[in-house]
Amino acid sequence: MVGIRDLADGQFWHLLGIEPIYHKDGKIILQVPVEEKLLQFYGKVHGGVVASLVDAAAAVALNQELGRERGATTVEMKVNYLRAVEKGVLYAEGNLVHLGRTLAVANARVWDDSGREVAFGVATYYLLDMTKGLNDN
Repeated sequence: MVGIRDLADGQFWHLLGIEPIYHKDGKIILQVPVEEKLLQFYGKVHGGVVASLVDAAAAVALNQELGRERGATTVEMKVNYLRAVEKGVLYAEGNLVHLGRTLAVANARVWDDSGREVAFGVATYYLLDMTKGLNDN
């Protein structure tokens, strides 16, 4: 299992500005402050940023359920975009839907700092045996 700190310390999360917010009930919400570097040509947050946030939040939900000997990699993802965002902060939370022997499914929703839903998505993950080499999975 990859820990939340491992993910938060990763270069990709730093590139996008993704930070975890911890809650008393054990849930982890991710946040991304909207910066100019995240905007596309029309001044809206790029869809790839939102999709990455969906994937990250869903992966966090999955990783909270995996033991240290298991990992996961995204094999499929679908995102529905509901509205564009220009400024503020984006938040995301994931939920584990299914955890099988080789595949897992998690979903996530993204909302803005006024509470309006921005996007939601679902991702399928292939589960890895971290006690083996990555090419042996």
